[in-house]
Amino acid sequence: MSEKIFEIFEKKLEKLRQTHLYRSVKDTESREGMKITINGQKFINFASNDYLGLSQHPFLKKAAIEAIKIFGIGGGASRLLSGGVMLHKKLEELLCRFKNSQSSLVLNSGYTANISLIPVLAQENDIIFSDELNHASIIDGCRLSRAQKIIYRHADLEDLQKLIKNSACRGNKIIVTDTVFSMDGDIAPVKELYEICKREGALLYLDDAHGTGVLGNGFGALKHFDLNPEEFIIQMGTFSKAIGSFGAFVCGSSTLIDWFINSARGFIFSTALPASIIASSYASLKIIMEDNTLIEKLWQNTVKLREIINNLGLKTTNTQTPIIPILFEDIESAIKASEVLQYFNIYAPVIRPPTVKIPRIRLTITASHSLEDIERLEEALKKL
Repeated sequence: MSEKIFEIFEKKLEKLRQTHLYRSVKDTESREGMKITINGQKFINFASNDYLGLSQHPFLKKAAIEAIKIFGIGGGASRLLSGGVMLHKKLEELLCRFKNSQSSLVLNSGYTANISLIPVLAQENDIIFSDELNHASIIDGCRLSRAQKIIYRHADLEDLQKLIKNSACRGNKIIVTDTVFSMDGDIAPVKELYEICKREGALLYLDDAHGTGVLGNGFGALKHFDLNPEEFIIQMGTFSKAIGSFGAFVCGSSTLIDWFINSARGFIFSTALPASIIASSYASLKIIMEDNTLIEKLWQNTVKLREIINNLGLKTTNTQTPIIPILFEDIESAIKASEVLQYFNIYAPVIRPPTVKIPRIRLTITASHSLEDIERLEEALKKL
């Protein structure tokens, strides 16, 4: 029986190989800034979400090492038992100032957050309205909820309002969206969604994973749109991108955060994040809140790369962020383009279905990229 089962998997894997959809893991052997080594070859990394380059900042390293000296390596238990340390609470207090919220809670990853929070936020009689291009973790979180799920066309406010109007709801209406869409680089119409929720008495769940540390001078999407964090807004974010550490958080009203503590399975049944990770996240937030030098450099590099892409006439999206995709007609063309970039020591792998409908090379620019790095990328892009 087991041999037949593995034959099925082998056939499925072979089909992926034949259609250029097979993926494999490529681990780096070393990393210094945006320079990485893979299989002995050095590359300039243009596939990183470390937007501010903080993952290698000396303050974060020092904070992590000091925490290890005091608390050791692992959490050892869930937060509700004995896994948390005083640094967890300290970080959550800082998050409240950072996001201007009543309360906050640290979770183990963005994926864990979305599949844990959305199902307990949306009850059986509620309706979730979800953008069609939302992240997979949001999609899975919605699927795990007992609420009714309605998908609206990407960033289409007219479609959303029509769906809300035509949907009878006995409970709460909840609009769920990414703030920055990770494959296209565009920004959700948060201000208009805010107004819709206010008018409809709905909740607004914002996944600010790619917005935190990038938009609003680093403070995220609400600050970007000059909006106040009302009680009907839930802000989820991650420490694993611009913050340069690991894990996730949710900010909102004290009542909601208390409810998440008592109901979110991904929080209740997960070992707490190690003190070293919490300490480095705290150090990173302090840098972002007190010094915008890295954020200014990020946006200078972003403008520079956008100009290069436009001048070369390469097909891209309506990106508004450091995520700058180059689109291709088919997977084979995208693979060849990635190989050309690799020849120039540029690391930018292909993003392919089912992650996206249109194959692409997703370039992500960071504050750590030097002018020489960008010029090298431009030289390579000209060959496309």
